[in-house]
Amino acid sequence: MEIVLNKEDFSNGIKIVEKITSQKTIQPILSNILIEAISNDRVRFCAADANLNLAINYKTSAQIDTIGAITLSAKKLSEIVSKLSSTEVTLKSQEDTDNIKIKSGKTEFDMIGISASEFPKVLDDVDTPETKTFVLNKNEFSKAIKQVIFAVSQQETQAVLTGVCFNIENNILELAATDGNRLTRIQKEIDTTVEELINFIVPAKTLAEVQRISSIVEDENITIKIQKNKILFEFENLAFQSRLIDGIYPKYQQLIPNANEKKIVIDRAELINSIERVSVMVNDRTNIVKFNFSAGQLEIMADTPEAGRSKDYIDIQYDFDDMLTAFNYKYVLDGLKNMDSKNVEIEISDVLAASIFKPQEDKNNYICLIMPVKVQ
Repeated sequence: MEIVLNKEDFSNGIKIVEKITSQKTIQPILSNILIEAISNDRVRFCAADANLNLAINYKTSAQIDTIGAITLSAKKLSEIVSKLSSTEVTLKSQEDTDNIKIKSGKTEFDMIGISASEFPKVLDDVDTPETKTFVLNKNEFSKAIKQVIFAVSQQETQAVLTGVCFNIENNILELAATDGNRLTRIQKEIDTTVEELINFIVPAKTLAEVQRISSIVEDENITIKIQKNKILFEFENLAFQSRLIDGIYPKYQQLIPNANEKKIVIDRAELINSIERVSVMVNDRTNIVKFNFSAGQLEIMADTPEAGRSKDYIDIQYDFDDMLTAFNYKYVLDGLKNMDSKNVEIEISDVLAASIFKPQEDKNNYICLIMPVKVQ
């Protein structure tokens, strides 16, 4: 194999796929990146994680003098490319070995690789009659992920809750996540119409990687393909595959109140700033901040026996009886900081009932539901 790449293309290829590799694995080849000449002017970079749950394939331009393939250490390749000064990089295999000479300007590296024949076949062809395909705007999809992913559970014992639930019905895509204490849900219209409900759970780690990839590639759209227990995210020169989480997601729709009696409208930025000021005195073990609603005003309070107390007041739109409730302030801030609107609307029926936070200008599409805590 002998290929010549632009240094930037070489660097991008490594950067895009290296995070999937595993440095702690009983299979050394899964710490490597597969580099393969696939035509007279294209090379692909491929990587997989230790459990073969994730796999990525990225193609870029190259001058192919001799076809071939090799796998090389992702960590060493990343270090090497960061040190190169020339704009051109040549990779040339050493005859009858798995060694590769990397040359750039006056700099040379000799790397010991592992045969490409040992690299697992991980990116399957999912274009079968059973495959469900959807095309979404990349930026809108990435934003939707950001608005729900923070609510997934961090407890590995609850596997289904460590992912985001996808529901696709008619022309509506719905994403939801919950850790049992809070719930986020967003709905988006899509161009594809499906007759029967499609439901699946995508690992949060997978979606975080999709966000990272989306920030790097220039494509406007992303194609999503679903088949059995796998999901494939495709761009023009990139394919990223992940296993889905097996299991039944809780019926979260039943947790969302149809109508809450009391509605409060608050300036979102003011509410964020007020909570952050008050939280200086919060108990680090409980993270509880009290909300005391009264006509036209919200009093926010926190206290810690060892440190002291704090309180702040902000103007609100509220015309109901006085009400004292409390929340984990971190949950509230997570939701507020993932909204775009100037004002946030809070819906509450009772001090211990699920409370809904939603952007006032987009309140039918995105909600953050938070369970209050009992006021001591």
